[in-house]
Parts: sequence; structure tokens; C-alpha cells
Amino acid sequence: MIRFLLQRRIAVLMSFLALVILGCVTFVTLPVSLLPDVDVPRIAVRADGASLDARELENMVVAPLRRELMQVGGLSDIRSETRDGYGIIRLTMDYGVDTDLAFIEVNEKIDAAMNSLPRDISRPKAVKASVADIPVTYLQLTAASGPTPAFYDVTDNIVRRRLEQLPEVALVDISGVPGKELRVTPDYDRMHSAGITLADVEKALKDNNAEPGSMTVRDGYYEYSIHISGKLRTSEDVENVPLMKNGRMHRLGDFCEVELAECQAQGYSLFNGHRAVTMAVIKNEASGMADLDKAIYSTIEYFSSQYPDISITKTRSQTELLDFTISNLRQNLILGLVLVFLVCALFMRNWRMPVVIGFTVVVAVIITFLLFYLFHISINIISLAGLILAVGMMIDNSVIVAENIMQYRKRGYSLEDSCVAGTTEMITPMLSSSLTTVAVFLPLVFMSGIAGAIFADQAFSITAGLFSSYATGITLLPVLVSIVEKERKKDISQTEADFVEERGSGWYDKGIDFIFSHKSATILFVILVIASLFPLAKALDVERLPRIDSTETILSVNWNENINVDENRVRSEKVAGAIDNEEWAAFVGRQDFMLGDNSEKGASETEFYFRVSDSDKLQVFKDSLTSFLRREYPAAVCGFSVPSNPFEQVFSSGEAPLEARFMTGYAGGSVEKAARLCRAVEGATGLHVKDIPRQEVTDIRMDPERMLLYGVSASDVRNTIDVAFKGSQTTILRSYQDYIPVRISDRGITPDELLATELVSSSAGKDGSRPGIPLSALAHAVKRDVPGVINASGAGEYLPVELNVEAGETDAVIEKLKEVAMAEEMADVAFTGSIFSNRKMMKELTVILLVSLLMMYFILCAQFESFVQPLIVLLEIPVDVSFALLTLLVCGETLNLMSAIGIIVTCGIVVNDSILKLDSINELRRQGMPLAEAVHTAGKRRLKPILMTSLTTIFAMLPVLFTSDMGSELQSPLAVAMIGSMAVGTLVSIFVIPLVYYLIYNPRHLKKGGNKE
Repeated sequence: MIRFLLQRRIAVLMSFLALVILGCVTFVTLPVSLLPDVDVPRIAVRADGASLDARELENMVVAPLRRELMQVGGLSDIRSETRDGYGIIRLTMDYGVDTDLAFIEVNEKIDAAMNSLPRDISRPKAVKASVADIPVTYLQLTAASGPTPAFYDVTDNIVRRRLEQLPEVALVDISGVPGKELRVTPDYDRMHSAGITLADVEKALKDNNAEPGSMTVRDGYYEYSIHISGKLRTSEDVENVPLMKNGRMHRLGDFCEVELAECQAQGYSLFNGHRAVTMAVIKNEASGMADLDKAIYSTIEYFSSQYPDISITKTRSQTELLDFTISNLRQNLILGLVLVFLVCALFMRNWRMPVVIGFTVVVAVIITFLLFYLFHISINIISLAGLILAVGMMIDNSVIVAENIMQYRKRGYSLEDSCVAGTTEMITPMLSSSLTTVAVFLPLVFMSGIAGAIFADQAFSITAGLFSSYATGITLLPVLVSIVEKERKKDISQTEADFVEERGSGWYDKGIDFIFSHKSATILFVILVIASLFPLAKALDVERLPRIDSTETILSVNWNENINVDENRVRSEKVAGAIDNEEWAAFVGRQDFMLGDNSEKGASETEFYFRVSDSDKLQVFKDSLTSFLRREYPAAVCGFSVPSNPFEQVFSSGEAPLEARFMTGYAGGSVEKAARLCRAVEGATGLHVKDIPRQEVTDIRMDPERMLLYGVSASDVRNTIDVAFKGSQTTILRSYQDYIPVRISDRGITPDELLATELVSSSAGKDGSRPGIPLSALAHAVKRDVPGVINASGAGEYLPVELNVEAGETDAVIEKLKEVAMAEEMADVAFTGSIFSNRKMMKELTVILLVSLLMMYFILCAQFESFVQPLIVLLEIPVDVSFALLTLLVCGETLNLMSAIGIIVTCGIVVNDSILKLDSINELRRQGMPLAEAVHTAGKRRLKPILMTSLTTIFAMLPVLFTSDMGSELQSPLAVAMIGSMAVGTLVSIFVIPLVYYLIYNPRHLKKGGNKE
């Protein structure tokens, strides 16, 4: 086959030129994203009950709904959080479950549960988690002159609508624009003197704003449309509403103040100390990040010129994250290729062969992008990182073939015969080594959870890269070598090669002499290294993913006090002002976003966003914030998290290292009991435990007997209390542009003041009068503390206690927590957390490693036609794994998913050199060469290719260690593990593997322990 290709050089070159052109065209059209397109197996169900407190909502709505949803197929976990007014049930599905079908089933369960829910409860809403719903950026709009109605009109009606018209934008979610209302503030003294009640005011407003609709009237052959115009359209119309009482006509404006005002604030959006309007921009799935970024930038520039008083700032931008990450990974890929080329030039001492090798690898990379297009793989941080990893292995094939061709040239073969023999000899060993590498990756795809789907892209990148490099190495490279080397002088090449080999041979001879002179010591050292594998694994901290440096953080604060949203804003500004920081934003209280995680912040809760200049300062910044909050607001409950991005949405579970769920005994229990339990946990474990969120509620308890005695109905008492505290919306003002609610304002008084001053009309007496009864004679107020949130799982309600424990202390802490549960008379305690999921992940990776080794053994048995020689090759793996763990420990890395994958990948790479060496030894022995001579001759022949392939793999990964983007930091543990094991694996392949081969096939020399033969 190779000779046929050499005789058809132009056809080969044109064929690859066509593939390169196709690859370049498809590369431009490949979609670019942060992560592969995978479904997030999470569904959230939200149930609203505005008139119910947390306990009533849990018992009447959330608990029945949760029991029904537990029957959903493929459910992995279910938990709920219930607060005053709403509850959220979060369902986590097993990976592999079709989330679309699961979403349909969840809605069916909701419909089935509706029969057991109160009739006045609206249907709960189900939302499927999606990476596409994460805002790609937030726009913070502030006005230099302060927030005004004109500013809010511009942001809501002009800026937002202009952004939504962009084809790259799917939705602009907005918060911070206050609503408008026509506020009617009664003068209760005047009303009492006129004998007018709130019910009279409400009736007058409704009667004068009736809208009977249009009617059709016939007049002979004609037909007319009649519309009764009796609607209120302006505030003056409301003031002039007539009201008849006790035979006297009144105007509503005589005893009520009517004004157009902002709705009572339930939350604020702040940016750098100013009240802001925040817009969350949702990307159209069909558009690219770069196009969206350009469109938003041009729109911001336009509005900045049109409205210079309005400042528009981008925050939490995913476009910057994506551009920075992808550009750095591309730079690492190019830099790796350059370093690999320099290594080849250094070893080969001429520029022609490195150029041929480099050109072949570039062609292989371009063909790999063509395979990306054909198999619908996007350019993302996982696929690009896999390609960077593959570059070092891709060049190995070209180096091995080129070096083998040159060795045949040195033996006196003609150029064509050298290309044919050198390439043909390497076809089978290279195929075997490529298959062993691919065999390592295949089991990774079967990892449980979403990690298996994500890293399928990495496995495909490496597999496609190896396939492309193998194909180009045995077809294109010999053709290029025959063209480039055709005019070269044989003796010059011979002199250069001899000089390089002479330096390497001297170093190799000294090393092999030492190893063969100390056989027993070498074998003992290998055994000790293998034995250290388990202690090294125990010494490393285990986590799911490597820690990724960030300059951003989210701080969630619950003040744990009954404060209103205005006091919350004052405290939030004080917290942000106490810390010197460049950029911050805050969502104070309730926000108006339509999308999100379906959870609402209460009046006493704030979510801060902070951005620091350097990632190294972030932890110090967090510590300063935490100490300030503990000092100034000791009752506050706070926690840090990472801003939402696709990576966190896919990978982050939000779990604490260890969470103890104290069951049953806490259900319906008091806040004091929960606080006592937290203190007991703190005392038993010595670990800090966050205070539980609590709130003080006031129960106004009516006296039915007195109400019956005074002739007062319960509905009148409730209506009086509702209007006093919440006000009441009576009708809608249909102006010519907007629909504005007409609302009777609340009294703005405390419960005690209400009971002391408010009168409730009793039933009419004989004279027709309705004397007022003091509310204090009909009801009394009782204050109590209740939990701010009720947590529950499939097993029932529980008190969650999150603990930040080290993995090695977990078992001891669990035993102490069980003792606390018994002492506090808790029925049971369950445990969850990232520690358990990390243990499960490591067990899976261990099984995957064993399966990979087994597959490699099968492949090598087929190649060598031996059951023993594959074991010689696989002996290298535990040695290399031990040194990989040692490298991770020295470099301060942890044992995580990426470092474990790096170790598994290395197992498939490091054996390639040993495979080629054993293949050379077997070939020489078949030619009749003695064992010792065959071992050392093969060692010298394979020395340069082994060094070159190892160094190219190492140098291809080096750039990853010196960049700080998300993709590089994600792959850094993988690179550290690979570099450590490859460096040691090279020495093992050169020195230890020949010794083991020699001892197995000539065991009598183990006893003699003399010099090498």
C-alpha cells in the first residue's frame, strides 16, 4: 500500500489538500460554546399561596405535592423549601433520563395532586433547568441625576424593547423598575364625622368604574355600536367620584388624598451605591456569543450617545468568560505545536524533517475539526482541552514513522524502500498503541452522572485526533519525506544522525549499565514505589472538581430580623461601603425577574455581587466581609456562592461537604429547640454551625364569643386588618396609555396601635345606627418565633446542619452527630454532602481504571500473541500512577475528576513507548539475535523516538500550567498528573521495562546479579 501511495504522490497531496480546505471551511462554521450541549437533569416546581404562612403552606400544599412527585420515574433526589407565601420543590433526575419526558410526567403528577390541594391555590408551575436560561450578561442602568419616572420609562419602554428586538436576544428580563399605582389615602377623622366607611369608598370606586362593554343596536337597515363611557381615566376623575351618605352628596376628594405614586417597594436593585435598573439578557440559542456581544456593545454605544445622563454597565458577562477561555485554549494549542516543533528540530538536527512532521500534525488537526463538524461536536473548553492533550500524542505517530524511515536510510536502504519499510513496520505497533490509548477513554463515557456526557467530548477529541494523526502518519508523511529527502546528500544526514545518537548512546549506556548491575535493588525500588500508591492516594484531598480561581462572588445575607426592605437597603449599603471594592451590585428584597431559580428573596434578605481586581484577593475579601457581618450583625446568616454560569449550572450541586438532616423530631418543633440542637452540634464537633433563619410573627387571634356578642362578623374584622396592613386594590384606572391599579393605602401602623385605635362597625341597632366596637375588644395579639424556612425531603421534614469537615474526619464527625441526635431525642439523622458524592466518583474512576487496564491487556495480548509480555508493559502503570500522585501532592493539587482522568489517560499513553520497544525486541529476536543483544540494540534504536514522543507530549501540556482561564485551570490537575507520570514513565520505559523483559526470559541472571551481557 505504501509503495502504491509513493507512486501516486500528486493524488495523495490533492486528496489531503481537499480535506484541509473542507476542514478550514467547517472550522469557521463550528459552534462555539463554554460547555457541550447537555441536558441539566433538574426540575423545580413552585407552589404559591400568598395568604398562607410557611407551616400552613407546607401542610396543605407542599407536602401533598411532594408525595405525588416522589412517584416520578428516574428520580434521584427530591427536597423542598417552604417559606411564607411560596414553596419550591427541587427534583434531581438520574442522568440519562429524558428530561423532556420527565417534565411531562412532573406536570401530570401536578395535575393529579390538584384534587388534594385547597381550591383557592393556583396550579403549581414546573420549570426545567436549562443552560440556555442563564443570562449571558447583566446590564446595570443608573441615572446621574437619580432615579426619576422619566428614567424608568426610558429603561423599560425604550432600552429593553430595543434590546429585545435584536435577533441574537431571546429575552430581556428586568428588575428594579417600580410599578405605578393611584394611591387613595383616606382621612379617617373626616370619614368618621361623615359616617363614611371604607366599604362605602370601595363601592363608590367600583360603581363609577364599571365597564359593561359595547352593545349593538339596530335601526331599520342600519346597525350601530354603542359604548357606555363611565370609566375613570385620570386622577381628577377619581377625586370627583360622587358618594351619597345620609342624604348628603360628597366628593371622594373631600376626605381622601388621591395621587399617582410608585408602588410600595418590595425590593431594590443597587449598583455601586446607586439605585439601578438591572436587565438580564438571555441569548437566543441559535446565535453565537460573539455576535451577541457585538450587538449589545453597539446598542450600549447608541443609548450612551442618545441619553448621556444614563450609564449602562455590563456585569457578570459570560461573553468575556467564553472569549478569554477559548482564546487562551487556542493559544495553548498553537504554543504547544510550536514547542513540539522545537523539540523535533533539536533532536533531528535538521529543519526538513521537523517541518514535515509539523506540517503533518497541522493537517491532522484540521482534519480533526472536519470530524468535529461531521459528528456535531462544538468548540468548547472540554473539546479544546482534549485536543491540546491529543496534540502531544498526535505528533508521536509522525515522529515514530519519520524516525523509523531515517533509521532505514542509515542502514543503506534507498529512499523509496526506506519509506515503505519504515512505515509498514510501524503500522501495527502504532495501531496497537492508539487503540490502547482509546481503550482508556471509552469507559469514561460510561461514568454515572453528567460528567460522563461532558467528558465524552474530550474522549471524542482525543480519539478523532489519534485517528487523524494515524491516517496522516502512514499515508501523507512517507509521501512528504520522499519529496523532501529526495535531493539530500546521504553522508551529511548520516553525520548529523550519528552525532545525536552518539550523545544519547553514551547517556543510555551508563544508565543501563547501572540498572543491570543493580537488578535486585531496582526490582525492590519498583516494589516499594508500587506499595506507596495507596498511602499517597490517602494523603491527597478528594474533591469533585478542581478549584477554579475567580474574581467574582455572590454573598447571600439573611439578616434574621423582622426588618423592612428600606432598612435592608440601608444595611446593604453599609456592608458594601465598609469594604473597599471596585464593583458591586445587590438585589435587596424581592426582585421582578421572570426567570431564575424560582426562589424569592424576602424583605430581610439581600444577594450581593462583588468583583475584585485579582483572584488572589478574593479569599481575603470574603474573610473581611464575614468578619464585618459577624461583628456588626451577629444574627445574620450569610453564605458565599459562585455567580451562575453554564459550568456551575452543569457541575455544581451546591452541596456542603457534610450535611446532617435531623429528621422527625424537628418537624413542627420550636425555634428554640432547633437553636439548642445547633449549639449541641457545635459543642460536639467543634465546628461552626450557621444559625437557622428565623422570623418573628404576630398572631392576631379573634374572640368568636365577643364578636357574636357585639354583632361583628369575622369578615368585617379581617377586612379591617387587611386594609390597615396591606391596603386594598379596588379597581383599575384605564388611562389612555396604561392600566394603573387604584389602591386604598394601608394605615402604616403597628398591630398594637391598630388594636388600640381601630373601630369595627357592629350590626345595626333599632335606630339603624352601627356603633363602632374597639378592635381590642374583639381580638388580641400574640408574638412568637418561627423558622424562616421549612426543609423537607422524601423522608419528611428535617433540620439541615451544614458542616465544613475534612474528608478524613467524616466518620468521626458522623458518630458524634448520631450521639447528638440520640441526646436531643431526634428520631433519626441522615447524612448527605459532597464528601459522599466524591467517594462515589472515585470508586467509579477506580473501576474505570481497572476496566481500562483489562481492555489494554486484551489488545496487547492480541498484538504480542503472548499472555506474559502484556503484563511486562502493564507493570509500568502502577509505578507511573504512584509518581503522578506524588506530583499532585507536591504541587498542591487535589485528587479530583480532572486529575483522576489525567492519571487514567496517562496509563494509555506511557505504555506506547514500551509497546514499541518490546515490538522491536521481539523482531530482533525473530531475526536470530541473542536476548541480551536484542534488548540493548532495541533500546538504542528506540531511545530517540521514546525521548521525542515523551517530550512532545509533556511540552504540549506545559502551556496549560501558565494560563489562568477557566479551561486551563480545569485542565491543570490533568496536566500536572500527566507530566509527572510521563517524566517517570519515560525512564521506566528506557531502563526498567528492558530489565523486567530480560529477567523473565532469562531468569538465571537474577541470581548472578552480574553486569549486563
